Amino acid sequence: MTILHTIGTVFLYVPFLLFVFIYFISLKRKKRKALVLASDITTFLLFFSVPASVEFLWGYSVTAYIYFVALVLAIILLVIEWRTAKEIEIIPFFRKLWRIYFLLLAAAYALVWLVGLVIVFIKSV
Repeated sequence: MTILHTIGTVFLYVPFLLFVFIYFISLKRKKRKALVLASDITTFLLFFSVPASVEFLWGYSVTAYIYFVALVLAIILLVIEWRTAKEIEIIPFFRKLWRIYFLLLAAAYALVWLVGLVIVFIKSV
């Protein structure tokens, strides 16, 4: 059980290890879908990883803010989709939304850790 807890914690704080792991595992099976599968699973993990990283580095809980922004973004994109298309196709809409979440959360994760590293480096000097 301790090994599973350690692996889960590592993937929580370094989700791109999971991305690389899933990418290379699925690359052997389905070459076209490897990147899609890796990004989809990593997106789910990033929803937990970004707030955990912020709380670990600065002690602030931003979970509610991240979920609120995700909800507002989904509503905005749904309204845009509704105005541009006659009929909303649910699966393609969620796929597009999930890819946008991946890009935003990956950028937020990278920014959080970059700022955290800079702050740690400045404090040590």
